Amino acid sequence: MATPKPKARFVDFEEMLSIEPQQDTAPAPVQGGILEMDFSLMESFPNHRFKLYEGQQLVDMVESIRQFGILLPIILWHTEDGQYIILSGHNRKNAAQLAGLTKGPVIIRENLTYEDAVLIVTETNLRQRSFSDMSHSERAYCLAQHYEALKSQGKRNDLLEEIEMILNPHGSEENSTSSEVQTKSRSDTKLGQDYGLSRDKVAKYIRISNLIDPLILRVDTGEIAFLAAYDLSFVEDTAKQQQIADLMESVSYKVDMKKAELFHSYYETGKLTDTAIVQILSGEKTRKPKSSKPQPVKIKPAVISKYFTPQQTQKEIEETIDKALALYFENQNKEVAS
Repeated sequence: MATPKPKARFVDFEEMLSIEPQQDTAPAPVQGGILEMDFSLMESFPNHRFKLYEGQQLVDMVESIRQFGILLPIILWHTEDGQYIILSGHNRKNAAQLAGLTKGPVIIRENLTYEDAVLIVTETNLRQRSFSDMSHSERAYCLAQHYEALKSQGKRNDLLEEIEMILNPHGSEENSTSSEVQTKSRSDTKLGQDYGLSRDKVAKYIRISNLIDPLILRVDTGEIAFLAAYDLSFVEDTAKQQQIADLMESVSYKVDMKKAELFHSYYETGKLTDTAIVQILSGEKTRKPKSSKPQPVKIKPAVISKYFTPQQTQKEIEETIDKALALYFENQNKEVAS
């Protein structure tokens, strides 16, 4: 039997940073492999969705850099086409420029795949910023990018299978008993250790990363609750997502849990038409249908005491009222017939 290959660690940031850079035309190291580079030569990571610091957090960083300089080097990816892309340090570069600096210390890495680069971006953000400091959209982006990079590299297959099963519970070919046993045999705390989140919460964040920006940004502002966003993310047609976002913007419709659940079920059953989207958002689909039964009537005590004595029971009173109403409607019908 072949010896099984050792599993790669989920957090392999140190290994990535230990990749030896090849010699190029970059400036000579000033100390320990750290270079000095103009900010104008650096580019942001493509589709970079981590928000730059604002408010007091930005003010504090600018003041710190004015006093002490950039203490932690910016990590750059030197691509094959000669670009220097920031993997870690977007906030440091921004704050340094606001502080009046034009260059800063960098560490350059080469021979990286795109997946390696994504892992460095997500790992550094996870290490330098806690999840409590991130918005929902940043968490979703970070976890989804990390997950896809690991998945394409074939690392941590056991962990990825667990997340895949949570993401697509109906797509598993295994029967429910087998899935339950396998899930229980795995570690329920691994993702909690890495992210401070449960596997289920991580899977939900990966799910809502499929929402278009106008919708996921409403999760950041609290206009759409997290669990409602999770249900809404099952509407995988981006054109339908855009229609929902446009109606929320133009007509000020809201999406609550009931509406999100309806979007989920209507999409999965192929019934989410343009008309259905409007009906769900307007609340027409969530209103209770009016009952065809007559509403109960409560007779005032003054009316009861006018025609009945205190000694009469409720049953006697009801029977008398029933006979009186029958006689009344019989007379009404005779009058109409005549």
